[in-house]
Amino acid sequence: MTIKRIDVMIRRAKDIRTAMEQDAFMGAAEDWVEQDVVPAARSIAPVASGEFRDSIGGAVNQSQISIYADAPHAKWVEEGTSKMPARPTLKPAIQKMRSKLLARVRAKLREMTK
Repeated sequence: MTIKRIDVMIRRAKDIRTAMEQDAFMGAAEDWVEQDVVPAARSIAPVASGEFRDSIGGAVNQSQISIYADAPHAKWVEEGTSKMPARPTLKPAIQKMRSKLLARVRAKLREMTK
């Protein structure tokens, strides 16, 4: 018995694997942003009016993960001014939660291959 066109089957298997890895990463990244990084950043954010804390959010697309605060004064809170010291929030939250992203990707891949 001969199996013909095995090269096509191998290519399709690789395409399926790539799609699964991308889906796993996207799902894990979305969960990581919503359940890990944004709550961590909000928990350490300085609160005067709450506008800065409440403006912290995140977004995920095929090429990047974005964590942001879009309050008008967010840049000055994060970086400080000549009259106010910096109070970093986003970068420390990302650093604190970084290891959880890989764990979430692995969990998603395991879930997909059950």
